[in-house]
Parts: sequence; structure tokens; C-alpha cells
Amino acid sequence: MNKTWIVFKTEFINTVTRRSFLIMLILVPLVPALILGGISLFKGEDSDAGITEMFQPDLTVEVHEGYVDQAGIINGIPDWITEDRLVAYTDAETARRDTLSGKLTGYYVIKPDYLEYGSILYYREDFNPITGFESTPIIDGLINYNLLGADQSLYQAYQNPIRVEKVDIALDVTELDQSNPLSYYIPYSITFLLYFVIINASSMLLASIAKEKENRVIEIILSSIKPEQLLTGKILGLGLAGLLQMVVWMGSALLLLRIGGTTIEIPAGLQFTPEILIWGIIFFILGYMLYATIMAGIGALVPNLKESSQATIFVVLPAIVPLMMINEIAGQPDSTISIILSLIPFTASSTIVTRLTVSAIPAWQLIASIGLLFLTFILLVRAVARMFRAQNLLTGKKFSFGLFLSVLFSRKKD
Repeated sequence: MNKTWIVFKTEFINTVTRRSFLIMLILVPLVPALILGGISLFKGEDSDAGITEMFQPDLTVEVHEGYVDQAGIINGIPDWITEDRLVAYTDAETARRDTLSGKLTGYYVIKPDYLEYGSILYYREDFNPITGFESTPIIDGLINYNLLGADQSLYQAYQNPIRVEKVDIALDVTELDQSNPLSYYIPYSITFLLYFVIINASSMLLASIAKEKENRVIEIILSSIKPEQLLTGKILGLGLAGLLQMVVWMGSALLLLRIGGTTIEIPAGLQFTPEILIWGIIFFILGYMLYATIMAGIGALVPNLKESSQATIFVVLPAIVPLMMINEIAGQPDSTISIILSLIPFTASSTIVTRLTVSAIPAWQLIASIGLLFLTFILLVRAVARMFRAQNLLTGKKFSFGLFLSVLFSRKKD
């Protein structure tokens, strides 16, 4: 036990004092904090504006345009359009001359078949795709206003329709507002964060073993410690370093979302509570132990660090699945595929935490997921313990997936 503690302490201290580890630990929460601060500073006192409004074109700029109503649908001009903002013309030729002379920025021609096809032509001397359509909401608003009978209150109701929030009666949780881009980016960030920390911490274990084999340091270590003690110490030491990373990053995300609620519009139904941080820690530990055990088995077989990197492809593929299906998981957290991914041990950790950010999860699914993860870990750790033998650590056979499986399921004992 004392030797396991020495390995644990050495691996943890060497990892957390590494410059790259400290930079990543600080930069990951610092960058979004600076972005959020910049958004808040840029918006100034206008705290009611949405984040997407910052990038909308400024329609208050002095622009003089004309329109030719060949469809005969414009019967009135609303108060919010000034008299010289849109000038009515009876013929297109006059509007064209005024545009070429500089009196107008451009002019619209509402085609006679507008009600059938919605056809509008826009003429402008210096047309380009970026600036040419900045003012089209004005003509759209004018047309819609008149199609609604020039009724200002009716037009306002049309422009600001009701927002329906779906509520799951069984779980009493408001579903996610899919129209808000943050409904995608926040769950995706959480999923990627958990995936990155689990795979990164597991890969550090693989790299550590492979590097010690390549430098033949492993031969010296095994002269004074059992392979099982070495495996346990490395898993615990690097796991604690990964856990520190995850707690700092997810804790920072929780704090930023709490602060950011006054700066950005957090979608209805999106939740990131301290309970999710706790569940995130639980599923990180289980996910890490699962992948770290597999990585340790690969590290016991690969002859050098280069081949260890190639071997990880087989391991990370299942972990990428939740990232590839993030739209389905975040959009329909209670769908069949989301539940299946929550119960498969190799995809459960990221899927469960992602679902928790957008919806409550039935207790039986959480218990089943934890149970399956733990059971798979027990089965794998027993198999890898056979693989993590001195003869495997000291040999330098070229890695192959077939060799990995044959040794993994071998019943040979020392």
C-alpha cells in the first residue's frame, strides 16, 4: 500500500505542476469569462438586449430608399417609418434616375404578382451581398403592415407572436427553447468538456506507461513494485488530476452561467445547477476508471509512445458518439437513442450529463447507468490486471487490436 501511495503522489504532483496542465486549467475558464465580460462591456447599460441583437444591422442609419408598388398593396405608412425613409414612386424610371443621382440609396419594385409569388426587385447602384440587404426588414415590415389592414396593434402582435414553452408533465421540467442558439452550444460544451477530461486523463495514463516502457524505466520500477500496485497508483494519481480539472472547469461554467444570466439570455429549460456538478463528478470518476483501465491495458502492450497514440483510436471512437449525436440528445433528451446511449457504459458519462443540463432524468436510468458502468469497470479491471503483468510490461511486441483482445480475455495467470 505504501508503494501504491508513492506512485499515486508522484503521478499527481508531476501532472498538476506541469506547465501545460496549469495553462489549460486557467485558460479554459478564463477565455469564456473574458468573452462574457467583453459582451457585458460592449452592451453597456442596455442589459435587456439579447446577445444576438449585438450583431444585427443598425437600421437607424440615415438611408433613403424608394419603392414602386405595382401590386397595389401599400395603402398606408406606419409611424415607425419616417416620411423620407421610404419614398413612394409611381414609376420605376423616376426611382432609377433618383438612385443614379444620389437622392436614393436604392429602390424596391413590388411586382404585380407579389401576392402569388412574393416577388420583389431591389435596385441599387453599388449593390453587394453584405450591405445590399441590411434594410430589407423595412420593406418587409411595410408590406406586412399593409397586408394586415394597416392595423398597428395587429402588426405588433404579428411581429411578437406568443412563445409556447413545452412542459413535461411527468418530470415537471420546462423543455429547451430550440430557437435559441445557446440551447445547442451550452449542452455541446458540457458534453465536449466531459469527453475531453475523461479521454485526456486516460491518455495521460497510457502515455506515462508507454513512455516508461520506451525509456526502459519500467524495468527499474518493476524491480521494487508489483505491476498491480503500479497500475493502481497511476490510475488514482492521474484520475485525481483529471478530477481537479473537471471540478475547476465545470465549477467555472456554473459560475459563468449564473453571472451570464444578466448578460445573455439563457434559454428556457436549460439548467446547470450544483446538482449537475455533483453528477458530473460521479460520472467523470466512473467514465475515467473505465477508459483508464482500457488505456492501461493498451499501455501494457504497446512498445513505444508512438504506437500508443495510434492504439487510442480504437478506444475513443465510442466516446465520440455523444458528440456526434448532440442535437438528438439535447433536443430530445428522453428519446430512445438518448436512453440507449445513457445505458451503454462507453457513452453513458457524457450522455447523462448532457441530458441533465436540459431535462430531469428518471432515477432508474441514473441507477442503471451507474450500475452498468461500475459492473463493466469491474470486469475490465480484472481482465486488464491479467494483461498488466511483468512479462507484458517488459516485452516490446508491436501492438495490434487482435493481440489486445486475445490478452484481454486470456485466462493465463502468473
